[in-house]
Amino acid sequence: MRNGQKGVTMRDIALRAGVTVDAVSKALRDRNDISEKKKEEIRKIAEELGYVPSVIAKNLRSGTSNIIAVVFNDFYNPYFSISSNTILNILKEKGFKCQLIFCDTTLMTNDDIPYIMINNYCGIISFVEPTNEVAAFFKNRQMPFTLVGIKSENNDIDCVYTDDYQGGRHVANEFIKKDYKFGLYMSNSPSETSTRRKNGFTDYCDENNKKYECYTKIAYHLEEVFEIIKEKCIDFVFCFSDALAIQLIEYLKKEKYDKLIRIVGFDNLHKYYPFSKEIDSVGSDLDKILEFACNNIINKINEKTDLNEHTSKMFPTYFVNKEN
Repeated sequence: MRNGQKGVTMRDIALRAGVTVDAVSKALRDRNDISEKKKEEIRKIAEELGYVPSVIAKNLRSGTSNIIAVVFNDFYNPYFSISSNTILNILKEKGFKCQLIFCDTTLMTNDDIPYIMINNYCGIISFVEPTNEVAAFFKNRQMPFTLVGIKSENNDIDCVYTDDYQGGRHVANEFIKKDYKFGLYMSNSPSETSTRRKNGFTDYCDENNKKYECYTKIAYHLEEVFEIIKEKCIDFVFCFSDALAIQLIEYLKKEKYDKLIRIVGFDNLHKYYPFSKEIDSVGSDLDKILEFACNNIINKINEKTDLNEHTSKMFPTYFVNKEN
């Protein structure tokens, strides 16, 4: 069976158009190294002949699929489930599928490579930063890799992230302008994302001579945080994520802690998941971020952009007051 509807091949289109098969291939992939006039002419002939590319045939020739791996490492943070569901819908509309892969470490290591390579994925969207060795591995194999939510200095991968430093400053501004006395930054993430959020918060506090404490542990204990809050008489807590903030709110409620304390999260999950508790938070346009990430990797897969061209895109953040 020849490739395409009614047995029409790219060779048939090439013969009708008087061009090479390579030119037809470039036109149908919307490559930049062929004129718009010629692309339009070739597309029109392809449509007249009823040509439809066979994805299966293409995958067999290239050794890849039309499935993009989506890698995450936290079952408990709803940010990942919301993001993954959005990515799934975006990719589906664009003719791709995605498959979730759970990584049980804070970095993607060589141990994770076999799970991706065995399935012949055509690209990777990851919420987990790869080691330099892993990034180089995928680059050498011409597999597009887009990192979401983390600002990476590695030029072997693309990254799409929010302005977390400014997000931290937004929160510090709330802390300062409402004249709270003692602040706390709390995080259970070792990522550079957490560092940028913390630095934005603490830098602005330092500039305004405000007192604060930092609690950053992967294996965190709310009991320890509670003791710090009581000991320091903390009245303002900035949490790395909404998920962490909600846990702290519920813990203080369970302990019947009746002193006034303001707790702020990050991600504004309530906007995307109304069943999540509405809290003060830092938001961004998650839909736009994920749309950009999906388009970026699809353009690399379809060779519309150079695989070796590094993309680093930052999106703005804003403060969300639940009472507004």
